[in-house]
Amino acid sequence: MALSHGCNHVTVVTKDIDRLADFYARHFEAEVTIDLKEDGLRHVLIDLGNGFCLHPFQLDRSNAHAEGLPGLFSRGHIDHLAINFDRLEDFGEVRRRLVDDGASDGRIRDFGVVRIMSFRDPDGMECELAFWKDGQPLSMADSRVETHDEA
Repeated sequence: MALSHGCNHVTVVTKDIDRLADFYARHFEAEVTIDLKEDGLRHVLIDLGNGFCLHPFQLDRSNAHAEGLPGLFSRGHIDHLAINFDRLEDFGEVRRRLVDDGASDGRIRDFGVVRIMSFRDPDGMECELAFWKDGQPLSMADSRVETHDEA
């Protein structure tokens, strides 16, 4: 049995967050739960249900990845994915395995409503573990970092 509980979020880039959020609201009854602007970069969480969110970042229209390219396997606008955990114990076990394998340094960033740990898969793709919790959303600047040694 898998320790994870599905996908937490997929991060994409877009040239127009409002257009993208409106599309998912109209078609999927999704709602924006967090809307932040940090260092001039706007990003939102669009709740698609069952703990899964789309996490778009709005890039300047001059950025080549701001709009998906039409060709299969050359679209290039997915940045990373995050795997959801319902149990803190399972999150911790997978964290330990990834650190032991050298895929992560084990640092956790606490964003108030979610704890995130980054890792790289064997192909070098940036991925995350995610554990939702009660709290208020924190910006990157206000988030807290926990090292692996503090666990």
